[in-house]
Amino acid sequence: MKHFYIHLYRFIALLFVFGISLFLFKDDIPDATVGTTTTTSLQDSTFPVIHLKLGKFIVNTMHGYSSELDSGNIRESITPLDTTKTITVNISENALKIKKLDFKLYDLLNNKVLETNSLTAFDTDENYKIIKIKLSEILDTSTEYGLQITLTTNLSKKINFYTRVKYYESDFFLKEKLEFVENFHQATFDGGKSFDIINYLEPNAGDDSTFADVNINSSYQLITWGKLNPKILTNVVPVIKELNIETAAVEQKYYVQAKTSTGTETYFIKEFYRIRYSGNRMYLLNFKRTMEALFNPEFISIKKNELKIGISNATSLEILSSDKNRKFAFVRNGSLWYYNMPDNKLHKVFSYENKKNDLQNLETANFGEHDIKLLKLGNDGTISFLVYGYINSGDYEGRVGIVLYDYIPEDNRILERVYIPLSTTFEQLKQDLGEFCYVNNKNIFYFSLNDVVYAYNISSKRYELLTEDAAKDNFVMLKEAKCFVWSNAANSKYANNITILNLDTANSLVVSSKKKQSIIVLGTIDSNIVYGYVKNKDIYESTGGEIVRPAYKLVISDCDGNILREYKNKNIYVIGATVDNNVIRLTRVKKVNGKFKPTANDDIMNQKTSKKPSINITTRVTEKALTEKYISTGYMLKQKPSVDATEYIMVADNTTLHLKNTGSNSEKYYVYAYGGITASMANPSEAIQLADEQMGVVMDNKSHIVWERGGKYISKELSNITYPSNSPSSIKSCTNMLLQAAQQTISINELEGQSIISMLSKYLEQPVNLTGCTLDEVLYFVSNEKPVIGMLNNSHAVLITAYTSSTVTWMDPATMHSKTMPLANAENMFKNAGYVFVSYISN
Repeated sequence: MKHFYIHLYRFIALLFVFGISLFLFKDDIPDATVGTTTTTSLQDSTFPVIHLKLGKFIVNTMHGYSSELDSGNIRESITPLDTTKTITVNISENALKIKKLDFKLYDLLNNKVLETNSLTAFDTDENYKIIKIKLSEILDTSTEYGLQITLTTNLSKKINFYTRVKYYESDFFLKEKLEFVENFHQATFDGGKSFDIINYLEPNAGDDSTFADVNINSSYQLITWGKLNPKILTNVVPVIKELNIETAAVEQKYYVQAKTSTGTETYFIKEFYRIRYSGNRMYLLNFKRTMEALFNPEFISIKKNELKIGISNATSLEILSSDKNRKFAFVRNGSLWYYNMPDNKLHKVFSYENKKNDLQNLETANFGEHDIKLLKLGNDGTISFLVYGYINSGDYEGRVGIVLYDYIPEDNRILERVYIPLSTTFEQLKQDLGEFCYVNNKNIFYFSLNDVVYAYNISSKRYELLTEDAAKDNFVMLKEAKCFVWSNAANSKYANNITILNLDTANSLVVSSKKKQSIIVLGTIDSNIVYGYVKNKDIYESTGGEIVRPAYKLVISDCDGNILREYKNKNIYVIGATVDNNVIRLTRVKKVNGKFKPTANDDIMNQKTSKKPSINITTRVTEKALTEKYISTGYMLKQKPSVDATEYIMVADNTTLHLKNTGSNSEKYYVYAYGGITASMANPSEAIQLADEQMGVVMDNKSHIVWERGGKYISKELSNITYPSNSPSSIKSCTNMLLQAAQQTISINELEGQSIISMLSKYLEQPVNLTGCTLDEVLYFVSNEKPVIGMLNNSHAVLITAYTSSTVTWMDPATMHSKTMPLANAENMFKNAGYVFVSYISN
């Protein structure tokens, strides 16, 4: 018995030691010890869909989110409110039963809840469960608020929906605007019989060869569908994207079918209208219609060895090939396809479409708020790919995230490897997710999100940050060479090294600068890196606050650090480099009397000749469908392939990766136009210029509306700004006066810094460099109670404080008097001075 207890105690002690060891060293245990794997089917979407009813109009289709998002970041729709402050909510329940509706009204500017309520008294009709929301809060007119609607199911599941609301005491002419959109849309299908649209168009001699991208400048024949004669399949619901008393932006999405030379095809259509109602007359400011054919395997051409893409805006598809181009994967309409040509098998690897393929599925499963990135295709057909955006079905339905999958062709199964949940929208995510992601054979997943670059070890479930400021011109990625390159300049204007990381081997190479010098990453060409060396004493700050790093020498090297070419000219410095095909275009300056002056630009030719891929996009033109696109396989196809679809996803335990902070450390500016985000930029001036061109809106990553086309008042005058006394310069005087307007009491002697931006940054949360914007564009800031500093030359600053429809007024510290002049004259003065402007977004 004694020996029994001795052995028992030893066993317990060993078990204890094993438990402690498992806890301490669990991250070092290889992935073979990861827990069980479960199998789940690719399910249909179950969430309800909401539409809002305003008067006689059904508007603003809304899809539900499983998690709560920041209302200020969601610009999917805006809902105008009249003096009744009442919204009728129509709910298509889908597979769920709704028992309760809660709503929250948000003050977006101050990020606080103004009103909440819970409602349970639903009405029903054939299509909807119906309930009315009536707001009681006092609202400021023409001000955006956030509205979150939460539906609770009979199983206590909560689903959140978001729109913005805007209140008007006077008529905002919604009926007239929506009727115009409805009439114009109908007239495009009946050849203008129901409504004369010719006078609203602005046709020019542009491209009339495709239905893929039609706009207000297209011909009447193209806008009215030529000989295609499509038939509408689904409901056409207007979604109000922007609204002011005079102007509105409206988007409509729907599906059509048409008979072409290859058979009956289905197309996804997106229409965008920007209109203005003034003086009892409607103006069409912009019209844009895009068209995308849905991929159909039946339309594969054996004779020409091609897969038909059809009518499409795609200039290139997401395509990967392997096994000497005999196998390839491609993405189309949010679905992933894999073609094994020797076996003549075509697999639909991943799709949110269900088997029924009915009209309801077209409207719900093809929500269109996700996309796919191909990462790797092996010779055995194994595919690594990302699905990112709104997850339309399955365990993560209603969430926005990134999922890394592997497709295993021998089992026709998908393996889920990493799931990253995010609190954002697909529109923002597609701008924030880096262009190139990669997973190597060592189970390391590389990706960049919101200008932070990650390396995640899937086996140990640990991640590290490679760099935290990839937007500051210090990070590039080379897809073909499979490497990332970054400098250590994230928190400083100086960088003494760059790191070149081989993603396949995880080996890194560091290139360093000499003492008292910096090294900067300028870009890439082919599979090579362009970087430059800068003397720290030459780095300076422009008047607008931009850090300028004049490089005295440029280097082109490969990812192994081998120098392929150097570029250096005496007393000539490079401040910017862009790549255009095989040419590096250099922006240069020359040092004159210790100061840098612009000089002639230069080009560096690259000798590498690009090989045309054997699998590529070709086009054909037919009488009815005009230009259509095809994937040319370069492989002899003997007969149409057999087609199947993946039905199951295998999910290993603990695939979820929670990132601690996915917000960007630096300012980012999103351009909203044509119904979505068209670009994101680190430079606010470039964002405003693009938004002006696209008749859109600029928002930053802090939910501020930075700029809005047509959003300024006809006239504005700011007052109670006084000149400082004993000022050493007009620049400091204007900086002081702008701070006055922002309620910052700072004496002129306290202002320190090389530039206006550096002086303002000490006292304002978000000063903004508007250099490059026109005078008309920066007057938006004056309209919003924020004066603008403008430079008349390199040293003479003025403060713009007022404008009318024909004049502009500024305060001039050099004369201590205000000056008013015609807008056109003032525009020329600021243009000749380089359009240098500074203001602020928030204080």
